[in-house]
Amino acid sequence: MKILLVEDNEDIREGLTDLLESEGYSVSGSGTAEEGLARLRSDSFHLVITDYMLPGQNGDWMLEQAEREHRLRGTSALMITAHPRVRPPAGVRLMHKPLDIDDFLRVVYESITPLRAVGG
Repeated sequence: MKILLVEDNEDIREGLTDLLESEGYSVSGSGTAEEGLARLRSDSFHLVITDYMLPGQNGDWMLEQAEREHRLRGTSALMITAHPRVRPPAGVRLMHKPLDIDDFLRVVYESITPLRAVGG
């Protein structure tokens, strides 16, 4: 299962990448929404995890642009943020920082499980 992780904080991105890879996921990382969108244009993923606040455009913009371009077909999305009043796009799950690792892994698993059922 392939995950795109868009997080500008390199320490958080590396930590989450190590965590997800230890669970058997294949993770590609990006530091900006623009880089994340470029990855979505060139590859397919089972799950996109994005921070809300990113340099340049935010994670919300990236997901909405990818949806407009039909880049999220068969792809789940999870937004993480430290901001208390973020409203994610329709169909996008939201988790607040600091992340509880067990809850984070449960949400990742739940987000990918429907895709496993249909052979995604």
